[in-house]
Amino acid sequence: MNDTEHPAPEAEAPAAPAPEASAVERVARLATLFTPWALRTAVTLRLFDLIEEGNHRPDELAARSGADPGALQRLLRYLADLDVLARTGDTYRLTPLGQVLTSRHPSRTARFLDQDDAWARTGDRAVPGLLHAVRTGGPAWERHHGLPFWASLDGDTALGEAFDRAMAVHADGFGPWLAGAWDWSSVTRVADIGGGTGTTLVTLLEHHPHLRGVLVDLPRTVERATREIAAAGPGVVSRAEMVGRSFFEPLPPGAGAYLLAHVLHDWPDRECVRVLRGCAGAAGGRGRVLVVDRIRADTGDAAAGPLAVGRRDLAMLVLLGGRERTEEEFRALGEAAGLRLTATTPAPEPGLHLIEFAPAD
Repeated sequence: MNDTEHPAPEAEAPAAPAPEASAVERVARLATLFTPWALRTAVTLRLFDLIEEGNHRPDELAARSGADPGALQRLLRYLADLDVLARTGDTYRLTPLGQVLTSRHPSRTARFLDQDDAWARTGDRAVPGLLHAVRTGGPAWERHHGLPFWASLDGDTALGEAFDRAMAVHADGFGPWLAGAWDWSSVTRVADIGGGTGTTLVTLLEHHPHLRGVLVDLPRTVERATREIAAAGPGVVSRAEMVGRSFFEPLPPGAGAYLLAHVLHDWPDRECVRVLRGCAGAAGGRGRVLVVDRIRADTGDAAAGPLAVGRRDLAMLVLLGGRERTEEEFRALGEAAGLRLTATTPAPEPGLHLIEFAPAD
């Protein structure tokens, strides 16, 4: 033996953290509820926007946000620990992560965290119902809010309008991609089924001047859609028709394409088959049914099954009893409705696809 084999105690390097300690820290970061609520609190107080506007000191941020200075300082320190803010002395600046949380970021992430928004606030408060949903297999919304999901939206105007705005944000994201992802020159009329306030339909009509469109949604939503579509101008209004009814009722016939964007994941299989069958019947023997939804990949490969899809899958369970599906599950829904799946086209958004169905015969 020699000294290099057994160095003196004072020459020993600091012991590396035990693997168990690292695992505990990772689990603690995943499990704490303070991180999501710290981010929501900061967004609601507009801290990221205020810092972007040049307010870097805690006293400035407290004055501009209306927060308690001492409590805000503690929140800012935690946000720096999360690497959404960078701290230098007593000033704070945005990191790349913090920039995502400004209201001007194109992802619109802050829009879904702002607790001053009725939809973000009400939806977030249903998430603790996940335990009930997993135990029962059914939604937890009614348990927490007293009414089923759609009845809640219908009975609360502010909530319904906030939900419509949130869905329009999603539609703004995928609409331009959808306008180029399919051969719209092959049809002259598109029916947007469950199309909300018409954001997607407007995008399609603006990109394809030959198209005419019909929007089908519940009467109160169609009332709001009338105002939104009017804002698109006469060139769109003259080619757009609106029908206020449930998509479980007979659908307007004769369109070349029936679009279901972010609709099927809201519902259990039986209701999905009903909606698809209604679209197939209205389309006749030549029309197409186009579904925009996430495809869940059960491969064990994280790259093939993005975390965002799994998160949305749990959201559908808690809120509505719906689900995200695999390609084979979509194929089976189509077959039960008299349709065959002919193509899937991935979108830039993780997991999102355009799924095309044709008549089975």
